[in-house]
This record gives sequence, structure tokens and C-alpha cells, in this order.
Amino acid sequence: MKLMICISQLCKGGAERVVVNLANYLSQKNDITVVSFRKGTLEYDIDERVKLVELDKTNTTRFKIMRNIRRFFLLNKLLKNEKYDVVLSFLPKPSYMLLLLKKFRKNRVVVSVRNDPKVEYRSKLNRFLMNWLYPSADGFVFQTKEAQNYFSKSIRKKSIIIVNSVNPNFIVDYPYAGKREKVIVSVGRLTRQKNHLLLVNAFNEVHKKFSNYKLIIYGEGSMRGELENRIRELKLEKFVFLPGVENNIKDKIYKSSLFVLSSDYEGMPNALIEAMCLGIPCISTDCPCGGPRELIKDGQNGFLVEVNNLNMLVEKIINILDGEIDLSIISNNANKLSNKMNPIIINKQWKDYLKKIKDSGVSSGE
Repeated sequence: MKLMICISQLCKGGAERVVVNLANYLSQKNDITVVSFRKGTLEYDIDERVKLVELDKTNTTRFKIMRNIRRFFLLNKLLKNEKYDVVLSFLPKPSYMLLLLKKFRKNRVVVSVRNDPKVEYRSKLNRFLMNWLYPSADGFVFQTKEAQNYFSKSIRKKSIIIVNSVNPNFIVDYPYAGKREKVIVSVGRLTRQKNHLLLVNAFNEVHKKFSNYKLIIYGEGSMRGELENRIRELKLEKFVFLPGVENNIKDKIYKSSLFVLSSDYEGMPNALIEAMCLGIPCISTDCPCGGPRELIKDGQNGFLVEVNNLNMLVEKIINILDGEIDLSIISNNANKLSNKMNPIIINKQWKDYLKKIKDSGVSSGE
């Protein structure tokens, strides 16, 4: 199979990680090209058999519309010359461009939806482009049932749900059995979506009872300044830390007492998957589009709280730190998630679905 995978850029992120992992797996027996629309730093190790193409190597074109026109023609040239069996697109903007080109090139196109579609397509322009172009796609990959149900019956009919696989480094036979460090951790970009302000404010209340605990939030992003200001306001500089991006995150969080995901919305959060597979007790907001709810069975392998509910989050953290819950059962059940999220299983689902699209004959755009 000759496959092109398109994404906006190959920086650090959940969708980017899935692209690289999938490309590495498929490159063993297939001809794989990964196309990024913008120049970016490659954060993940990619197999030498995977061809990498950057449509905009310099990002020097001043006007956004001119950059997109340039990318459109470069992508068209690539599709014309290479004759791919299937083109897989991650995120809306690459999908729009590929589906527009599909009207001329007739490539079989699969769209992978990675985030909450109610947020992704909330603008009038995005809704218009989605409604106009998405029906011509040959297939769709969703992460959750809730995301799938956002779309029309005709789109759902040609779609599949494939969850994210766990990074093999986070697969352990048993959770950590020693004395856990008095640390609460979170991992994710410092953006408004992740709502780390909620976590900092919750920790401020927890700290009044458990003053020997620390909160460490790993990640980088535009909210750093606001978070640092709030930490100073609460006089928590000696207890709340923002160390930035950490490449060896497993060793940093493995012995932690608690992992908290405080997001307002998510697709299928990799950080939560990894923490659960390590057997760390986890709390997550029950956020759209349903990823945490599909991972966590509340009270069995983790805990769910309402989105942006400060009191509920504080109460749950205190209950856990108080020892009111048998965390050994929670940890063992969470650790079992690695069986379901094993890359061998998930990558085969991708391979089988893409082969099905390839073998389906004439594309829906012809």
C-alpha cells in the first residue's frame, strides 16, 4: 500500500505522536510518506523508511492566504506525481485542502478527527467547510463514540472508532508497589483547553490540609505567565512547579501519588492513558468528547469529576489523600488498560481499515 499521511506540523502533541507511531508501524511493509504543512521541530523518532515532506520549509511567506495557496499547489503536484492508494489526513485544515483536491485528483481520502468536534467546528467557516467537503471523504476515524455521533448518519456509516495506543514505554507488568511520593502531577500543554488554573486553585485548597504535598505540571504553552502569576498570588511557589517539557516523563511521574487531568475538552488524552497504564491513581474531568469517560470507569480504575467543578475536584483529591479509598485496587485496574491500548492491537486496526478503503474500488468522489 502506498499511503500519504498529512498533518499541519510535526511538533509535540497527541495527533503528531499518533502520526509518527502509525507511520513507523506501516513503513515495515508499505510505502509511507508523511507530509507536514508547516516547518516544525520533529519531536518523535521516525523510521528511516518513512519519507518526510515539508510543504513550507521556511514559513517566510508573509500573508497567510498566500502560504495556503502555495501549499495547495505543492500538495496537488505531489498527489499528481505519486499516485497514492490512500491519503490519511489529521486535523481540519489539511483535511479541507485534501478534500478540495479530491475533486480533481480522485484520491481516496480518510479523515481522522482528533478533538472535540463541537469545538473544532464551532466557527461558521469551519462548519461550512466541514459540511461542504467532508461528505466526499471515503472514510473517517474517530477516537470516541461521542465524536462520531456529532456527524451525519452518512459519515458515521463509513467511519470507525480507533482509540489511541499507549506508548510501549508506559506498559508495565505491575503498578509501582512502593511508597508513593507526596506529589500530584499533570502532563499537558499549558493552554486554556487544559484548564490548569482549575488544578492550581484546587491544589490551593488541598494544600491547607496536606501541606507536605507538591503539585508538578509538566508541559509548555501560552498560559505559563498566567499560571505563574496565580501561583505567586496564592503564595505556592515552594509547592507548585512548572518544569516545562520533560522527555523522560515516565520516570518523573511513575511514583506519584496522583495524576490529574483538568481539561475542558479532549479527544483521547494520551497523558491520561499513559498515567493509567503505569497504574497511577488518576482523576479526570468528564470532558467532551468523551475520551476520559471511555477510559475511566468511575470508582473502579480511576475517578471522574465534572468539568470546571472546583469543589468536586478538591473533595475527590482530599478523599484520595485521606486514604478513604483502596488505591491498590484502583491502580491494578488502571494498569490493565494497557492490554486494550497495546500498539500491536491498535496499529492492526488502522492497517485493516486503511486496506479496506484501498480495496473498496472507486472512491466516493469519482
